[in-house]
Amino acid sequence: MKYRAALLLILLVLLPLLLLGWLGYRLQQNEQQLVGLQLQKLIEQQLESVDQQLQTHFQQLETLLQRQAGGLYRLADPDYSAERLRSFVKNSAQVQQLFVLSHDDQRQFPPRNQPLSLDEQRLVERLQPLWQSPDLLRPAATDPAAPSPLPRAEAVLLAPSAMSKSADYFVSGQLAQRAPAELSAPLNDYAAEADADSRAEPVAPAARQAEAKAAAVTSTESGWIAWYVDARLMHIYWWRDPAGRTLGFVLNDARLLSDLINRLPDAGQGGEALGEAQIRLLDSQGGTLYSWGKYQDNGPALRSLGLSHPLGSWSLEYHAPALQQAAAPIWLTLVAPLMLLGVGLAALGYLLYREHRREIRLATQRVNFVNQVSHELKTPLTNVRLYAEMLQQRLDDDTDPAVGRYLGVITDESQRLSRLIDNVLSFSRLQRQQLKLTPENVNPDEQIARILETFEPLLRQRGVEPHFDAGIGQSLNYDPATLEQILNNLLSNCEKYAPNSGELQVRSWLEGSLLCVEVQDSGPGIEAGDRNKIFEPFYRSSSRLTDGITGTGIGLGLARDLARAHGGDLTLEASEHGACFRLRLETLT
Repeated sequence: MKYRAALLLILLVLLPLLLLGWLGYRLQQNEQQLVGLQLQKLIEQQLESVDQQLQTHFQQLETLLQRQAGGLYRLADPDYSAERLRSFVKNSAQVQQLFVLSHDDQRQFPPRNQPLSLDEQRLVERLQPLWQSPDLLRPAATDPAAPSPLPRAEAVLLAPSAMSKSADYFVSGQLAQRAPAELSAPLNDYAAEADADSRAEPVAPAARQAEAKAAAVTSTESGWIAWYVDARLMHIYWWRDPAGRTLGFVLNDARLLSDLINRLPDAGQGGEALGEAQIRLLDSQGGTLYSWGKYQDNGPALRSLGLSHPLGSWSLEYHAPALQQAAAPIWLTLVAPLMLLGVGLAALGYLLYREHRREIRLATQRVNFVNQVSHELKTPLTNVRLYAEMLQQRLDDDTDPAVGRYLGVITDESQRLSRLIDNVLSFSRLQRQQLKLTPENVNPDEQIARILETFEPLLRQRGVEPHFDAGIGQSLNYDPATLEQILNNLLSNCEKYAPNSGELQVRSWLEGSLLCVEVQDSGPGIEAGDRNKIFEPFYRSSSRLTDGITGTGIGLGLARDLARAHGGDLTLEASEHGACFRLRLETLT
């Protein structure tokens, strides 16, 4: 009992700790996963923001190239002048080379019938495969409802006067481009002429042709190509004029990279904004083109993002300390409360254990007191019953009948009290596992008859007529005190709970080495819900027949325990009426 209580208190402390620890661990894992997802989302948004900045540069660069392409188209009379194109390339900071294809995708510039410069010869060698695949210089089929990744709304929709104002400089972020003087002057002249003609009435035919040619520019096609040749990436912007000719602008890689880097955060200031992190811009070969941030580590990136077209072969990487490195403080915050809770539960368990031990000691003292009192009462009670019986035997016929009746009551009640004391003492011995059997060679039929004879007056007063069917007829080796105490409890229950029931049938027989006794009354019986509970200590069924009847509630449970201690059992058998108890005791050879 002591160890069971200690084990229960230990479980009382450990189970909440284990449950809370598991819940805390799951909560920590879920929170860490949530933080990780949020961090990944923030990193992805930051990388997408950088990609958007680079795309903004290409959008503005595209606007510039479209304007310049429109200006070259207006100066074409009717074809593009090779000298004017060479001058444009020479004075352009963003464009390294330029090519022109006819409406049937034949090269017009660099010219076929003129000597080419070294740069133009290299351009022809590198782009010959591109020109042989004219489908690459076609706009990709897109969903009409989808927005264009590179807006071109204002690319070539400017009036000639607006074109003249924006031709000198094009400023986008940190990108500055001065239009070639040879190109800007005709554009200014054309704009001035257009402004003057627009105020004249009627409009001259030449002005109408110029306006028609300028309006035709707005319906052109264009796009970007990332072209690989000799392990080198070339960014090409192509533009198709209204006559079906294609102008291709090969960008200056060094200037493009410089302009892109100028749009990115400074390495020092960007590092302060990122904290303990670093973002790297990588080329198609995985080499670092530019990086900003304080974190310096060549380990794997937390997140990488491929850039949008035309920088699709480039990528961004986000490097930072792994999130798991921050888990130690979280574990500390989890373990510390659990330790405090464990200490509190342990202290509470210890207090409960002390209180439990105190209650056990008090209960033990009470039981010992009851046992001692029972022992003290048994001797004088035996003397009272003995002298009452002796006095009954000395009465003669002239004695008042009331005296004999009084002595009978004294004897009966003494016997009842003796049975109660025997039950208490036996129950205490069983609880302490101190019950000892004392086998004797006794005829069980004779003992059962004597016990029934003792109960017969009381049973008949209660309207119960006992009948005994003896079936053994020989002496057996068993503990007669155990049999007597068991039958006393069974007959006492019949007297209490089956009054005025008529016949009480008791029969005995021998079943192998088992001494069997059956007690069948004709009372109301036992309800089905109580059949498995009547043998529990201190349990007393409640009904209108049993309410008001005194008892300790240990009789049947004690009887079954005594039977089992004797190697047998006491069971409640099914019967059509009343209650039927069957007793089996193992006899000793």
